Amino acid sequence: MTDESKRNQVLKDLSSHLGLGVKNIALLDRALTHASVYAETQGPRCDYESLEFLGDAVLGLAVAHYLYEHVPDRTPGEYSRMRAGIVNRRSLARLARELGIAPAIRLGKGEEMAGGRERMALVADCLEAILGALYIDQGWEKAREYIAKVFQPGIERESASDRMWDYKSRLQNYCQAERIPLPEFEVVSSEGPDHRKKFEVEVRIKGKPVGRGRGSTKKEAEQNAARAALEHEGQLPAQA
Repeated sequence: MTDESKRNQVLKDLSSHLGLGVKNIALLDRALTHASVYAETQGPRCDYESLEFLGDAVLGLAVAHYLYEHVPDRTPGEYSRMRAGIVNRRSLARLARELGIAPAIRLGKGEEMAGGRERMALVADCLEAILGALYIDQGWEKAREYIAKVFQPGIERESASDRMWDYKSRLQNYCQAERIPLPEFEVVSSEGPDHRKKFEVEVRIKGKPVGRGRGSTKKEAEQNAARAALEHEGQLPAQA
């Protein structure tokens, strides 16, 4: 069996293991080929970087679509924060390792000796490149369904974390525990056109200002003000 035949078999096995159903194995090969391979040869460059760029966009849209459908009535800021928690480098690298894609990545000798196969950013990029290849090969619906399936544990973790993010409720619970009046929230300013308005909210405890927050909706501004108040009261570490 030639090296090319062995490589194709590795990729077919991986596609089957991951449940990708990719028909164009050359696309999958490209998604799992690092630029260092071509830095050491005279051949035309055909690495994962352009597919990774595409896969990043596909992943972001698919996760946004899922959150919009399954976690309704959140602000754009809340959705963005949740999506960032799901698709950050660390989460992608962890999932890539769970899926077992690292052994199939083609590296140049120098990158291999430098431990590139263990680099978080590299395996995360390859996972995004695979998603880009899946999108080209199978289309949007298949890519969206696949992302919803394999990212489900991460989405559930982030959703659970999000439920703990309700700073306004936490501040109210704090006041009740301390036997003091519930906090009062007041919009102190709003600016910008209706479709891009920004609100600033101040929260007071026992009549004294203890935090301010800004947001694209009153709800988001109140949450940010409540977080600032919890920091002021020593109930949360201050944000960096």
